[in-house]
Amino acid sequence: MPIRIREISEVLPRNGEARDALALRFDPSRRVVLRFELSVSSEAEREALRYARRTMIREERTRGLDWDEPSMEDPVLTDGEIRWFALASQAAWCRQKVAELIQRANRAILEIGERERYPR
Repeated sequence: MPIRIREISEVLPRNGEARDALALRFDPSRRVVLRFELSVSSEAEREALRYARRTMIREERTRGLDWDEPSMEDPVLTDGEIRWFALASQAAWCRQKVAELIQRANRAILEIGERERYPR
């Protein structure tokens, strides 16, 4: 079963003040917490996720980060969740990077499975 994610970030602040949520649209320097629930069923999938993240971090260090680009070093990965404390202006970029992370991890799982079935 492939690794899946589901975003569980809160849109409104916990105290329910709508004006704070509205402020996010106008203040790109404000920080937000993006949360993604992970569906990981085996230790091999967890390792594939860690491997994909390390690969992305190495690529960032090699090419350098664009201005205001968040780094894959920033999010916290746990067994069941990814949490990313980022600027509101970076939220879309963070979501894109998390999606790429999951795609790479799932691709790594497939490649490992093929190598185990068809050793050279």
